[in-house]
Amino acid sequence: MSHCFCVQIKKVSISILAVTCLTACGPLFDFDWEKEPEVCEADSTPVSFKQVAFWSEDDSDNLALINFNQLTHINYAYLQVNADASLAPPEDTAKLEELIGLAQAEGVKVAVSFGGPDVSDTNFNTVADDSELTALFVSNVIEYLELYDLDGVDINWQFPEVGDEALRFKSLLKALSIKLNKENKFLSINIVSGEDEKLAQGILDSVFEYVDFINVMAFDSTNKDDLHSSKQDAVDAINYWTERCLIKNKLVLGVPFYSRGDRDASYADITSYADIIDESLDYACVDESKKRNYNGIATVIYKTDYALTHAGGIMIKSLQLDTYETNYSDYSLTDAIDKTVLGQSVTICP
Repeated sequence: MSHCFCVQIKKVSISILAVTCLTACGPLFDFDWEKEPEVCEADSTPVSFKQVAFWSEDDSDNLALINFNQLTHINYAYLQVNADASLAPPEDTAKLEELIGLAQAEGVKVAVSFGGPDVSDTNFNTVADDSELTALFVSNVIEYLELYDLDGVDINWQFPEVGDEALRFKSLLKALSIKLNKENKFLSINIVSGEDEKLAQGILDSVFEYVDFINVMAFDSTNKDDLHSSKQDAVDAINYWTERCLIKNKLVLGVPFYSRGDRDASYADITSYADIIDESLDYACVDESKKRNYNGIATVIYKTDYALTHAGGIMIKSLQLDTYETNYSDYSLTDAIDKTVLGQSVTICP
C-alpha cells in the first residue's frame, strides 16, 4: 500500500498563492508556476538610428541604381556555412566587390549574411556544438572580412530551438563577438517577431550583449487570417522584444518589400513591390492590401515613424525588390523610409 502526502508550498507571484502536492504516487496537481513578468532596467542608451538593408544578386540588375546614401548598413545575402566550418564563396565575386565599393563610397557599412531562409540550420548546429569548429568558424569569418574589406557580419540562423540549440547559438555569438570587437567589426543577427513565442524563446536574452543590433523579422506572419506584415505586427514585434529587455538602440524593425498574396506561397513565388506597381502605380498607395498582402508607401511610413520613437532602426528585406524605374523614383519605398527619417514629407500618396 502506497502512502501519499501533501506538502504546501507558498510562492507569491503577482499576488497568487500556489499550492502543490508532492506525493509518493505522483502529484495531485500538474501545472507550472506562473511566470513572473520580467522587469527591465531603464533604457538610457543613446539611439543611433540605423537604416539597414539586405541585398541579393538573384534576379537583380539594379545595383548601380541604388541610392546608398539612404542607408547606414547593407548585408550581402546569403552565404552558406559548411559543416566543417568553412564558408561558401559568393556566387559572383565581382557583384559583391561592386556592392562593397558603391556602398562604402557613401559611408555605408557592408556585411555578409550567413544562413538565410533556404538554408538548413544543421551546419550551424554542427559548428556551434564543437569548440574547435567554432574557433575555426570565427577564424574563417575574420579572414573573409579581411579578404573583401567588409565592415561586419550578419548571422541568419533560422531558427535555434529552445534548449541545446539556443545555448549553442549563444556560444557561437559569444566567440564571434569577442573576435569581431577586437577587429572593430560589427555583428548583427536576425530574429523572429515574437508572434510565435515558443520559437522566439530560442533566442536567449543573454545573447543581446554580444551583438551590435538585431533585425526583427516582423513579416511572414504564421497567422493565416492576418496580413503577413501589418502595422500591428510591427507594433507587436517591437513591444515583445522591448518587454524582453532588448534596448532600443539594438532593436531594428524589419519591413518586407514583397507581397505574400498567397499565404501558402513559397519564397520563390513572392511578388516584388516593383512588379506590383508596374501593374498599376495606384498600388503604391494602397495601405495594407489584403488582396495583394504587401506594404505600400503609407505602411512603411507608419512603421518608420513608429520605429523612430520605439526602436533603433528599420531593416529592408530586400533592397533589390524596390522600384528603380526612372519615372517611378517617387514611388520608391526606400526613398519613403529615408524621407521619413529625415522628417521630410512624402507627397506621392494623398
